[in-house]
Amino acid sequence: MHAILSRAVLAVLATLLPAAALAQSPMRVVIPAEAGTAWDRAGRALGSGLLAVKAATQVEYANRGGAGGTQALAGFLQSAKNDPDALFVAGQDLVIAAEFDATAPRLQDATPVARVALSHFAVFVPAGSPHRSMADLARALKADPAAIAWDAGARGSAEHLLLAYLAKTVGADPSKVRLAPSAQAATAGVGKLREVAEAVKSGRVRALAVTSPAATGGIASLKEQGINLVFANWHGLFAGPGLRPSQRDELLAKAKAALDTPGWKALLASEGWTPVWLQGSDYARFLDEETRSLGYLARSLGLRPRR
Repeated sequence: MHAILSRAVLAVLATLLPAAALAQSPMRVVIPAEAGTAWDRAGRALGSGLLAVKAATQVEYANRGGAGGTQALAGFLQSAKNDPDALFVAGQDLVIAAEFDATAPRLQDATPVARVALSHFAVFVPAGSPHRSMADLARALKADPAAIAWDAGARGSAEHLLLAYLAKTVGADPSKVRLAPSAQAATAGVGKLREVAEAVKSGRVRALAVTSPAATGGIASLKEQGINLVFANWHGLFAGPGLRPSQRDELLAKAKAALDTPGWKALLASEGWTPVWLQGSDYARFLDEETRSLGYLARSLGLRPRR
């Protein structure tokens, strides 16, 4: 895992590429979500960065939501085959969606370029909850997992899989974890840290812990509170299949330069994402390990991923 490279290092890397490679046009950024979503904002910030560093003179955006992003991925794999000027924005949510659809392609079918950021989750309770601490909630979860109704997104979501991980870590049976029928009926929840922080400000909920390695935003981490769990959503870039190594490396250099721009850094701050860089074979291995881990958590909930 590496921090985003400094401008000085990027300048050295840029000299390794022919000028034409850094100025091809147009670049195409495919976003597997509707306009206004986090992936959309990320894709457009990436495109703006490509323009800012003159890695492209024009950027075209293609939004396609539905089926957790797997439909967009299927289309991208066909349209971007052997195309060195196309990038696909995706992450953990698409890995999960593909695992629950045996007919869907996987991100491994594309060319991994780089993982660029992580975002974490928070555990929370309603403002009037009797659980005053994470230790209180963990004891209740271990004693009777079914007694807690969780606000944790849809069945099979990243939040739901996080609950499985939390249950296993505190010694509870993940298969007995229960999702609330509505947010109003929930007695506890897990959600994206940025969204939970906004709910805390409104006074609706209290945050008990974050899933980052250390405290974030004044909220202690699970690990700091004796629960050995770190869990993050991740965000990455992919290219089409069939690229030559030199074409992949050119895309990698363009992405590195684009992600060192003020616009991208502003996106990280607004979304609450942490920049983390992983590329090449390390990224490919991470993707395989992530797929196996998420599948394991899904099975522990009684769900049926395709492997």
